Amino acid sequence: MFKAGVITVALLAVAGCSENKAPAAKPEAKAPVEVPKRKPGLWKQTMLVEGVNVIQTVQLCIDPESDSKLAWWGQQGLRQSCSKNDLQRQPDGSWKFASVCEGVGVKTATTGSAVGDFSSRYQLKAEATTSGAPIPEMNGTRTVTIDASWVGECPQGMKPGDMEMPNGQRINMLQVSGQK
Repeated sequence: MFKAGVITVALLAVAGCSENKAPAAKPEAKAPVEVPKRKPGLWKQTMLVEGVNVIQTVQLCIDPESDSKLAWWGQQGLRQSCSKNDLQRQPDGSWKFASVCEGVGVKTATTGSAVGDFSSRYQLKAEATTSGAPIPEMNGTRTVTIDASWVGECPQGMKPGDMEMPNGQRINMLQVSGQK
């Protein structure tokens, strides 16, 4: 189960990670989109990763600063490593997103959608295709579904960016993604 957890976290984190890579060419400027912000506090996220048959529940502590760096649509790394990073609100209130990010030889293309109010609950479904990963199991196309719900305030000792895995291990997603 630990290996599956590592693969899941790696899938979520690797999409935008880069290591001193030159910024990608910037596409034409679009009108800024007001991205929904998650309510600060502790979020319980149940993830289903199809293709590796992993279901896991994690808890993520966020504040406004970490929420802006650890975007709910999966861009966990440095956004300048993404040659595409589109987010659009749909007429029905849902959100569609698409990105292509590359870093450390790993390329991930992601498309998906999300619904919810982002202050108490949201659901995200995405398809991510990864290539060039050093761990062969990370390469390929996976469908990820995340059901997230706000639990309350972050417990004492848990800081913004901390993700608690099912086995109790904590990792700071800001550090993993190189943003801290």
